Amino acid sequence: MEDRLVYLALEQIAEAMGHSNSNPLSTSLLCLEHGISFDEMGKIMVAFNQILRKKKFEDLEVADFRQALEEVTPVAKDFADSVVVAFIKAYARNHIAELVPFARTLD
Repeated sequence: MEDRLVYLALEQIAEAMGHSNSNPLSTSLLCLEHGISFDEMGKIMVAFNQILRKKKFEDLEVADFRQALEEVTPVAKDFADSVVVAFIKAYARNHIAELVPFARTLD
């Protein structure tokens, strides 16, 4: 099976369901779209959890999560703010329930 064709099919199905940077439905697809590996995906989850443990809700900033992404993967240095916000929302929706309140402030 051709990997690129499978990826395109997944991307099209997700888009039909509403997946976008402003409404990321799948963390895995978001990672694929932005060149992030499976291992990096796990490291991002750990980094985001560490931010939540270290900071109070009212002190959280998108810049904290950008820095964490950049420390995990060099490709994040080129991410627009909307992409960083997409990662925050995706991890909140799919992996880190404690991140949901902050993610809701980003709409």
